Amino acid sequence: MKILITILFLPILLFSISYFSTDITIPMQNVNSVCFIVDKDFEGLDCIKNGDQYILTIYSDFENFYKTNKNNIKGFNLYFDKNFNINDFCKQIHATTFKGKSIDENQILYGYTNEYNDFRYVDGKKINMQIVINENEIVVGFPLILSGF
Repeated sequence: MKILITILFLPILLFSISYFSTDITIPMQNVNSVCFIVDKDFEGLDCIKNGDQYILTIYSDFENFYKTNKNNIKGFNLYFDKNFNINDFCKQIHATTFKGKSIDENQILYGYTNEYNDFRYVDGKKINMQIVINENEIVVGFPLILSGF
């Protein structure tokens, strides 16, 4: 009986660990700001409550905030100016991208990279990044843009 319980429980445990992991090796150069989706209010920081989560935008020291709070981060968006080379960025993180739909004047791309462990399914495809390109900026969200664009 113990072996049966172990056999049934182990895949669930392994899936949970891989699904909710948010380790990252994504470069933060040329980032104007990062919008973190977090599961708690950080005293002294400008957190906006959104349902059971909070949205927190940081304009500097992104990597340090990530490293010290990664267990509370559910997703994040990187904001670049409109001249940023998104193709080079995708190559740097070994991302495979495919075009999504356009919404108003926003071009939407989806992609997948092994550099970020969380993922979702969109139109039957495994994705863990969403890119929105408009006339003012480029937003890259992991696993999706969770704060709107």
